[in-house]
Amino acid sequence: MKVVILDDWEGSFAANSDIERLRQHFQVEIYDDKPAEDELLKRIEYADVIIPIRERTAFSKEVLHSLRNIKLIAQTGSGLAHIDMEEANWLKIPVATTPGGSAAVVELIIGVMITHARSLLSLNEQMKQGNWIESTGFGLENKTIGIIGLGKIGSGVAKVAKAFNMNVIAWGPRLTEERALSSGVGYRELDNLLKESHFVVIAVRLVPETRHLLCERHFEKMRNDAFLINTSRGEVIDESALITALVKKRIAGAGLDVFSQEPVDPNHPLLRLDNVILTPHIGWKTDNMFHQFLSTSIDNILSYIIEGTPKRIVNLEELDNKKPTF
Repeated sequence: MKVVILDDWEGSFAANSDIERLRQHFQVEIYDDKPAEDELLKRIEYADVIIPIRERTAFSKEVLHSLRNIKLIAQTGSGLAHIDMEEANWLKIPVATTPGGSAAVVELIIGVMITHARSLLSLNEQMKQGNWIESTGFGLENKTIGIIGLGKIGSGVAKVAKAFNMNVIAWGPRLTEERALSSGVGYRELDNLLKESHFVVIAVRLVPETRHLLCERHFEKMRNDAFLINTSRGEVIDESALITALVKKRIAGAGLDVFSQEPVDPNHPLLRLDNVILTPHIGWKTDNMFHQFLSTSIDNILSYIIEGTPKRIVNLEELDNKKPTF
């Protein structure tokens, strides 16, 4: 049987010794490029198992119907927006997932906060130009951080922020005051969170109810010294409204790891602003997370295909729930 690994652009899976666990049972093909659709279909047409890296390849209805031998899609991460799950269920294609990269995203969020608070990027540039600048930092202690979404990432940020003695408040589309308080976090309605927070961190999934969750009226409610951080998805924010708020200095700045369109166009107005910290969707990308994604995906594959025991299959109820025979 054949396992096809897609989208290994960084070569992280190919270089991981854990891949030998797969090779003991399967023919393994690893691809590190971005193919045209016709080439993609050739590569996966006769695959028994596919390991996609995050959301880099879209599994549309047409792509799913092209899979002749498919027995499992061993998705890395927990996001499934790129897979037509309705069609996968109809075709009885099992889809397994792995825990997401929450720890890595939390690290990036905290790093961006400190970078902004202490003006690290501008001071670094000034030092390299031979300038010794007298700079007063923006201390985190006793400042308020408002977290939108208190899932794994939001809760992780809250934990670190409390270690800095920050005042932590949160809101989410489904967050209750009781659950916030049980996490040691104050609950606020969204408008009040925006009014109070020095830092606003977006940590919600992109679903229909969170698309353009923050728009022009929300930026008008924020403090003028507020700093917005988004490592969720670009479309959670009305990007044009954010740009207006940044240009007019309605807020102090933003740290963005995600954008409405990726990669970002070289002429994008965000690239010309000096009050933003921009990174190319690296929130989840650490050596630890690549290793965890591969190791857990292999566990899912061996459990299901070799041992006949479904593990982390998200659409199990849509399948026959019978022990597979291969």
